Amino acid sequence: MHEIKYEVRGFLTVRRDSLRVPLSGSLAVHMDLDSGQFAGDLVLRPATTVRKLLGVSLVSSTVHISPEAPVSGRVDQDGRMFATVTVDAVLAAAHVGGLTLISGDTCRTATHAIVPLQSKPGFDFDRGGRLVGRYQRPPFTGCGRITPLVNLLISGPGNAAVIDLIPVRS
Repeated sequence: MHEIKYEVRGFLTVRRDSLRVPLSGSLAVHMDLDSGQFAGDLVLRPATTVRKLLGVSLVSSTVHISPEAPVSGRVDQDGRMFATVTVDAVLAAAHVGGLTLISGDTCRTATHAIVPLQSKPGFDFDRGGRLVGRYQRPPFTGCGRITPLVNLLISGPGNAAVIDLIPVRS
């Protein structure tokens, strides 16, 4: 087994909107060089998004995205990386105009989201690269009276993930 560690940077879009949830963290990949199959341990830091109008914060939120299984995938004969990650999301905080709407860890996806990712041909494990994919965000539960609003705004199809894998040199 060959192991490579990456810094992860990227973002998720929310339903084709201009709102981007920043992603940062790490990925340790364990790869079988002969078969091109791999598995990896993904760790993501909490992310905060802010919407401003005339320099004043209108809406802010903090999201925790947690992998529920190792990242798995393969590299094909053309050097395209295919990976799948299964995640849960917790909307840990939401504020509108200074008013707290959500706090804690009860507002979360009702089921796991499965995010398929793919690189362009020529992906090189030693140099890293970009992975992209589209996925459907499951409905949220446990958000109190605003659960229907949360689901209206952020659940459903049309979400994108863009992830850059940057090798960490030991």
